Amino acid sequence: MIKSKWIGAALMVLAGAGIAHADGPKELWHYYAAGSEKAGIDALIALSNKKNPDNQISGRIIPGNAVEMRRQLQTAFLANTPPAAYQSSMASELKTFVDSGKLHDLSDIWAKIDGDHIFPEGVQRVVKVNGKPYGVPYDLSLISNIYYNKAAFEKAGVQPPKDFKELTAACDKLRSAGYEPLANAGGVFWSLYNFYAPLVESVGVDGYYKIASGEAGFDTPEFRKALELYRDTMVKCYAKNWSGKTWTQAADDVVNGNSAMFMMGSWAAAYMKQAGFAPGEKFDVFPAPGTSGKAIFQMDVLAVPEGPADSIATANKFIEVAASADGQAAFAVPKGSIAPNIKVNPSIYDAVGAKFAAEIAEATKANAVLPNLYFLLPTKVGSELGVQLEKFAIDPSKANEDDMISTLENLRREAQADGSYLKW
Repeated sequence: MIKSKWIGAALMVLAGAGIAHADGPKELWHYYAAGSEKAGIDALIALSNKKNPDNQISGRIIPGNAVEMRRQLQTAFLANTPPAAYQSSMASELKTFVDSGKLHDLSDIWAKIDGDHIFPEGVQRVVKVNGKPYGVPYDLSLISNIYYNKAAFEKAGVQPPKDFKELTAACDKLRSAGYEPLANAGGVFWSLYNFYAPLVESVGVDGYYKIASGEAGFDTPEFRKALELYRDTMVKCYAKNWSGKTWTQAADDVVNGNSAMFMMGSWAAAYMKQAGFAPGEKFDVFPAPGTSGKAIFQMDVLAVPEGPADSIATANKFIEVAASADGQAAFAVPKGSIAPNIKVNPSIYDAVGAKFAAEIAEATKANAVLPNLYFLLPTKVGSELGVQLEKFAIDPSKANEDDMISTLENLRREAQADGSYLKW
């Protein structure tokens, strides 16, 4: 009898959780907490709510990044209280929840927005799992460009370098002129983003995807060559005490003339523009050595958890707006990112944004659009790659190089054994 009462009470709690999820407010979870990022997502939500008065959605900030979002979602799934939609990264970040049966197949809304025609092939391949779309792109940022302070370059007599030899020579001149050559920031992402240029230079586009699929090991001569090229160029150019800074502080150093260059995603352009540093006038960008004709990108997508019909309906309405040319422009302009939808008129971009758009278009034609490797790899492997690369950037010793290669290769083999890799 006691057992029956306990079971009954438990069922009532679970039922209550389901009802709360169905009847509660429809939320979009995201981690755009401030600045141009928040301005972009707020503008997109406002546009959707204007177009869909009967399917309102509200934004809820999850402090942190994709890693913290993953943790919060895992808790929400256990409690049966996921949001209507959420900001996700691409590739393995989606696959993790697809494999556990938590995500809603977006094939119907994908067909409605004509996803196979409005998004480039290189973008489509990292939102589909087993051929089905589980994410819809709305925020694309290139991470393969280097920003530079035009006054610093003029004072030092430096031109944007076209290869790694020219880069190190420019760094020497900039130091002699009183500048820290290349800003950087602490954290698992930023040094890793810088590393992709030496990596692509060393292994090529095909080799990049082979690392992503687990076909190529971390103990190959080519990967070691990439580490050593990174050490002898990017790391050599880094500003003093860079590991104690945030990316915004590093960008401030470029704006204030303390540092001459900064390799960061497209969002840094909006940040510097908001600081009164005019794009094309005060600062400009050039492709990092090894990436000319290519585009390495980071992308956020909208994903929809399985849930009640009304929640999915609201999510679909929001996604329809977010994927449209108007929706993507509403987000991209204040955020300072590139619209993944190729139908968006390029006139919405400023001088630097127009360069980003041209780069992604050129790379798409050459089939050289490369998604952020961190998210192509199985979650454990990608996370450890970021940790190990930052450790190496702080101390690029032979011991750290060997330790990094050994640690990553062991993880790769484990991930291969349990089937965690996917050929994107």
